[in-house]
Amino acid sequence: MTISRLELRHIVPVVGDGAIAHPNIGDGRLIPVLIVDCSEHRALHDLIVIHAETPPGDVVAKWGRRLLDKKTVILSLDFKRPVETSASFVFDVAKKGGLVDWIMNARGVYLQPTESGSKVSEGVNHPKIILEIPSSASLPGWEKIYRNSLIKGSVKNGCSRTQAKEATAQHRARLSELWSKRMTNAPTERTDA
Repeated sequence: MTISRLELRHIVPVVGDGAIAHPNIGDGRLIPVLIVDCSEHRALHDLIVIHAETPPGDVVAKWGRRLLDKKTVILSLDFKRPVETSASFVFDVAKKGGLVDWIMNARGVYLQPTESGSKVSEGVNHPKIILEIPSSASLPGWEKIYRNSLIKGSVKNGCSRTQAKEATAQHRARLSELWSKRMTNAPTERTDA
């Protein structure tokens, strides 16, 4: 899907990332966190803060690319409630393709404004929101885009094309193994009277 000029004006810088796992959220999956600079996007900041105190809102997520740009992908979010606003996040495939793949596989992402902390650990008790990114919001051709980016990077670092393909397959398998891990509830202590 090609991203329109209108959506590009809603670009919010991603200044960091990390992950959170909780046994009661997302089936215990490790869910990526985007630390976002909302200084020029106060409506997004307000939405995150308000969302912490209100019921879940409505958001439409879609992945896309700029026309003729093979180096980046964009996650575009259109919020309807509790605040009507839009936000788009740009990812360099060569540098952040793993993060994009993770968001797609986790089917969700947390947004944490820099005001809540510049690291995930700093924002533990501060406002952030979790959003579902449904599989229906997938980017056609993503598997090929990401695989080719990984192969190109490996070849650039001195691997033969055959070695690069093998390294890419191993890398993807390790990431998939990491993402499939689930946090379960810790056993509760029982005392018999």
